[in-house]
Order: sequence, then C-alpha cells, then structure tokens
Amino acid sequence: MGRIFAADIGGTNARFARFSCENGRLAPETVWRTGSKSLRDAADVLSAMRGMPGAGPTAGDALAVALAGPVEGLRGSLTNGSLRMDLNGMASRLGWRGCVLLNDFAAEAHATLTDVGARARRIFGPESSSQRGTRAVFGAGTGLGAASLHWFGHDDVPLPVRQGGQGSWHAVPSEVGHAPFPFQGEEEQRYANSLVPALGRDWASVEDVLCGRGLERLHAFLTGRRMEAAEVSREALGDETPTLRWYARFLGRFCRIWICTTLCTGGLWIAGGIAASNPLCVSCQEFFGELTAGSVLQEMIERVPIRLASTTDSGLWGAARVALQRFFTPARDGAEFS
Repeated sequence: MGRIFAADIGGTNARFARFSCENGRLAPETVWRTGSKSLRDAADVLSAMRGMPGAGPTAGDALAVALAGPVEGLRGSLTNGSLRMDLNGMASRLGWRGCVLLNDFAAEAHATLTDVGARARRIFGPESSSQRGTRAVFGAGTGLGAASLHWFGHDDVPLPVRQGGQGSWHAVPSEVGHAPFPFQGEEEQRYANSLVPALGRDWASVEDVLCGRGLERLHAFLTGRRMEAAEVSREALGDETPTLRWYARFLGRFCRIWICTTLCTGGLWIAGGIAASNPLCVSCQEFFGELTAGSVLQEMIERVPIRLASTTDSGLWGAARVALQRFFTPARDGAEFS
C-alpha cells in the first residue's frame, strides 16, 4: 500500500510528515519542520517535502496539504504569507494516487478523530461526550483559525452525498477570527481604545486580540514593554502575571462564544502554538471563570469536554486522515478511535 505525504503550512512554520496507512490506520514514519516564509508555490512545497529524511513521494502515494488560508478545490493561498498553491493535474503528472488541499483548521477538525485527538489533554468538562455530536476546534498562533466538524448520517443528507449508506464527517471552516472581539468593562475598553488606532479601523478582531501580535500588544499595554510574542510567552505566560490573567480571560471568553456558536456537544479542542506552549493560559482560574460567566447556556457549556492539543503536529494527522478516507481504506465508521 502507498504512503501519505502531509504538509501543514502556516504563516511562520511549515510541518511535513510521511505516514504509512496499513489496514486503514495512520502511522507516522517521519516528521520534519522548516520555515514557511520562503515558500511561494507548489513546487517550493514539494522541494521542501523532499528534504525530509527518507524517500520522497513516488507512484501510488498521496499528497495532503493543509494551508492557513482560503482554499477552493485544489487551489489556495496563505493568508499571512506569499504562498499560492495549485495542485490541479499534479497527481496525474506524477503518477500519485491523488492530492487533497484543505484549510488548516479543517485539517485540525479532522485530527480530533485521530490518535492525536484522543491523546489531547482534557482540561474541562466530562470525560466522554456525544459520539456523533459536533466537534469544534480553534487555535491562536501567528493568526487565529477555527472550524467545526459535523456528522451526517444516512438520513441527514441528500443521496449524492451519502457514503456507503452510513454517514461521514464533514469539516466546516470558519473566519470567526475576523469577527469583532467583545471587550467588557471600562478597563478592557481602555485597552481597546489603545489597540485600535494601530489597526487602521475602529474595532479589533478576535485575531487581533488572541494571536501572537495581540499578545505583544497586550503585554505592552500592561507593562509598557514591547517584546516579541515568543519573549512574552517565556516571561509572562508561565506564571500568574497580569498578562497571563488578561490573556486567559480573553481565551475563556472566546471559548464560550465558540461553544455557543457551534453547539459542539462532541467537544472543543484548543490547538495553536500559544496555548500548546503555555498551558497555564487554559488551566488558570481566569480562564475557567470566564468560560461560563453569566451565560444562560452554562449547563450546556459545562457538558462540553474541552481538550488541549498535545502536539503541534495535529494538522498533519488531520490532513492525512482526509487523504486516507479519500484515496485509501475509509476510516472505520467515520472515526479512528472510540
């Protein structure tokens, strides 16, 4: 059986992996990382992928690329970068089994059904959840992405969409990162008033607040010190600092909004570099206090398991899972773990 070569490309980092897919299950053989700033087109991505240890793609293999930006068919572009992808005709030219291109958080959503989704650390809510309930995911890093994953059974969708008369999971990407962020109270409004002039508009988005640049601005507002996001993370997010408390409160508020928006009774997964590197952001009292604060849906929110992704490679697993379903043996009953 062939292999799956997966890529997960964001505004800063590009991750690559090679998976074997014996008996309808994914097994990573190697994972490799590089910067994404130098990537301009599909040829650059393939060249970087061939830099992985071991043999590159050959006839019978499949390619799956997750891209942090809008995707339509086999074309897509990187929102925070110059990369433009076009995979049309590539599989037939190179003798591959097939190619798939998807939004990076659509890949993150599919990753919740893989082994890495099962291993994600539960930080809130019950141990188990609705087996076919909607799943949601979001993550903040260079930018902010979010998606949801919905199960459609044989009675839920029109006949042409059905798969084998059983059902399947479908990812729904989102641009909620570009929605206005809801600041509350006088203190937060002072921060908002200091934030928006630099944005060139009179409001701040969710991404403006929660991504790396937002973390930099928040820390500067609270301390007067301008630092890169990585420095802020090392200095201020590993302890009970004002920056941690504010950022955790903002994260908890967005989690509440995203749970209520998606009705993700199957669980919420938090991905992205900031939370993964600084778990105190989603395990301190400010986060939990804001998660259910004043919500009429508090009981529903408390029934949603919230998990923190245990690896930054989950997008690779999600992209590979889509290729596995599409070009190899379909995943068992729509899921890879129970």
